Amino acid sequence: MKRMFYITFPFALSHFSLFAVTLKYLIIKLNMKKVTTYEIQHKVVVTNAKCWNILKRQAAEFCCTTGLHGYKYISQIQRSKVERIIWAIAVFASLGCAIALMKMAWNYYVTHPTLTIIESTHRGIWNYPFPAITVCNINRISYNLTKEFIENLKIPANISKEYLIQEMRLMNELLVPGIFGYDVQENLTRLQDIIDDNHLSVLNIMNLITQNCSTLLTICKWKSTTDQCDRYFKKSLSRDGLCCSFNYYTFPDAATLDNMKRSTACGFETGMTIVVNIDPNDYHATITGAYGVKVIIHYSFDYPDFNAEMQLVQLNSQHFVSINPAEMYSKPEVKDLTISTRKCIFNDEADKVLYANVQERNLTFTIYSYHNCLAECRASITRAKCGCIPYYFPQNIIIISGTRVCNLRDIQCLKKYKLFLDTSWPEIKQNHQNLPKKIDDIKKPPCGCIPDCSLYYYPIESSFGTLDTDLYYSGGSFSKNPR
Repeated sequence: MKRMFYITFPFALSHFSLFAVTLKYLIIKLNMKKVTTYEIQHKVVVTNAKCWNILKRQAAEFCCTTGLHGYKYISQIQRSKVERIIWAIAVFASLGCAIALMKMAWNYYVTHPTLTIIESTHRGIWNYPFPAITVCNINRISYNLTKEFIENLKIPANISKEYLIQEMRLMNELLVPGIFGYDVQENLTRLQDIIDDNHLSVLNIMNLITQNCSTLLTICKWKSTTDQCDRYFKKSLSRDGLCCSFNYYTFPDAATLDNMKRSTACGFETGMTIVVNIDPNDYHATITGAYGVKVIIHYSFDYPDFNAEMQLVQLNSQHFVSINPAEMYSKPEVKDLTISTRKCIFNDEADKVLYANVQERNLTFTIYSYHNCLAECRASITRAKCGCIPYYFPQNIIIISGTRVCNLRDIQCLKKYKLFLDTSWPEIKQNHQNLPKKIDDIKKPPCGCIPDCSLYYYPIESSFGTLDTDLYYSGGSFSKNPR
């Protein structure tokens, strides 16, 4: 038995010893692992401390060496802590203001990405197209032509010719609805019935009773060359009715900037000189209470509307109209911006606006114009409100689309919407409370009309003198009237 015990015990001892060795190994291993984690954390702390010290040192060096005011006082250790804190507050407040101003500048750039500058004031005059000149007689209805028209008119037996001659003045209601200031609807209806019985249109009548260009303009001189005015002027339609225009191109004229008339030098001798025949005895119906003609200066492709440059030339006077042309153009890079961003449109982009917003294209043919778009907008709104278009708008689309011309029966409707249409901002009633202070304040412009990216405009200055009745004009100069 002892022998067996002797053999078993060493085995148990050896097993215990192995367990003890294993336990010691585990304890040592755990201790080693614990030491390794501590060392890593210590290294991280040391590294962070070094980075912070480097950052502080670099910041202090920047504050000492920078030219920005106030920074050096923050890092100077000889100053008190309170003083350094005050300087730090002032510096960071200034930095905040600078960031705010930068943000404001960025926001302004986002909303106004383009810049308009004066490139030059010394450009050759030949680079500018000569403007269109539209001459309108203030006397809208000729007395002599009206008498001749009535003589050939079939009229009822109970209406005299003298009475009808006076009633023909009502045709001015088509230009300015309500100009007579009292209810003339019954007279208008009676006159329109007579017109219908004779199968005449409004435009035909106005052509017959308005002084033609050959008698209104007697002598015309272009670039010191005198010729018949019919060679230079043609009958045209304007907001003042039938007029005579020089260098004015509209549908279907296929004119381009290359064949527009230009002047090669300054001075009236290289421009257009006109002698106008105004007969006070022929005055029958006027819009303004004066004798003379209205001269409208406008771009050759722009409809002569109320927004064009205008000069009133009185009877027995000589006027010199000085034109100072200017051009505004956009560089090709502007086209990369969206239309909503640049807030203007190029000529070849007109279809994006007109076809989408205006049902008829009465005025523009080859070149887009903001003025034409507004005029087309007024014509389109008039058609929608009254079912017709006034005769003073070009008639090409009226013939094509079948839209009728407004007659005397439409005066009541035209008078009702007069302020609604004649405002500079169509579709908005003329009220200071609802009109925008700036065009940019309106998100949706009338009929989608957008200003031009490139355009010519012609500011004018004028001077005049009274003609001496003892002088006469021979076509080249003024001479003493022979006795």
